[in-house]
Amino acid sequence: MINPASGRQTLHAGVALTQTGVLRDASIVIDGGRISAIEDGFSAPANGEAVIDARDGIVTPGLIDIQVNGALGHSFQAHDIAHFDEVLDFHVSRGATTILPTLITAPEDTLCASLRALAAAVARAGLPGIHLEGPFLAPAKSGAHDPDALRLPNSALLQRLLDAATHDGVCTIRMLTLAPELPGSTVLIQELARRGIVVCAGHSAATYDQMRIAVDAGLSFVTHAGNASDWPHRAENALGFMGSEPGVVGAFLAIDALAGAVIMDGFHQHAALLQPLLRAKGRDRLSLTSDASTVAGCPPGDYASGGISARVDARGFARSLRGGNWLAGSTITLRDAVQNAVRLSGLAFSDAIALATGTPARVLGLADKGMIAPGAVADLLVWSRAHELTLVIRGGRRVAPAL
Repeated sequence: MINPASGRQTLHAGVALTQTGVLRDASIVIDGGRISAIEDGFSAPANGEAVIDARDGIVTPGLIDIQVNGALGHSFQAHDIAHFDEVLDFHVSRGATTILPTLITAPEDTLCASLRALAAAVARAGLPGIHLEGPFLAPAKSGAHDPDALRLPNSALLQRLLDAATHDGVCTIRMLTLAPELPGSTVLIQELARRGIVVCAGHSAATYDQMRIAVDAGLSFVTHAGNASDWPHRAENALGFMGSEPGVVGAFLAIDALAGAVIMDGFHQHAALLQPLLRAKGRDRLSLTSDASTVAGCPPGDYASGGISARVDARGFARSLRGGNWLAGSTITLRDAVQNAVRLSGLAFSDAIALATGTPARVLGLADKGMIAPGAVADLLVWSRAHELTLVIRGGRRVAPAL
């Protein structure tokens, strides 16, 4: 586990990407795990103060990944909780200094046991919470989720899940993905929104009108937009969201209040669509996520963990072994998503960073992360001018980045 550093140090940044613009030749002073000051020029260190030389690099905030199912063959389910630190360190070493560990659909007893174990782990690690993806999902859009464990929206079941995720009096569920067209979903959306939990549409065949009702009830986000959430499975709507029924993706584009995430792994989202999506939604409403599966960081082969059965091929494509030709999450990290956004979509590096830092921070209501500013947590990354990650700083502590 990586703990915040207490010593004072100064990072000399040739270029720093901040919320207000690009800083050049700046000194970022870190003290007690937070940014205490930003000064023009390369200030001389105080006696005994450590200096980080990034004069030839680009400094950005640490990445924030809102959907991480695991890595290295391990999930965040209770039976894998002994590997929690290993999975977290894997993602941190690749630039995601903040993640939302994600649990997918499972039988109630499995989900509750996993929520109890994971709630304690995220509190210990200083993470903002858990993303619960399911079990209130559409059977026709279940993807790699276990269809036998799907449930219709149920207030009593929701309360049991929220109770299981409560640690030291605080519910650790920060996001919950459901299919808003299911009967009873509106009541759940209202209850979740009242509690300050970000309610997301995903694995859904909702119509535009159903999405509009859900947004009015408090739904505010679309999980992996365009994947397992394209348009209703009805013959008259075979043209997809450009036809008579916009569906979830059309609603995402049309409803200004909706934010959402895309997976830039080269398989889930066509690279040509990222820039048009950004133009349509703007930085405040579009984010990048890895949707890293339990097989992230694994070589080709067959795997089964955390409710996912997947085959990884030599390209890094993870296919569900449940049938239906579904993807089983991705094998990338958020660092890879940022690099792919630049390399495959031609996005400006500053925009890609914003979609992986400031946007998810706003969605999650994190007032001191996803930015380079005095008072913010000292989660910082140093990149080469070729956009290779060269240093990770989490809570003021330096971490060697992984290749």
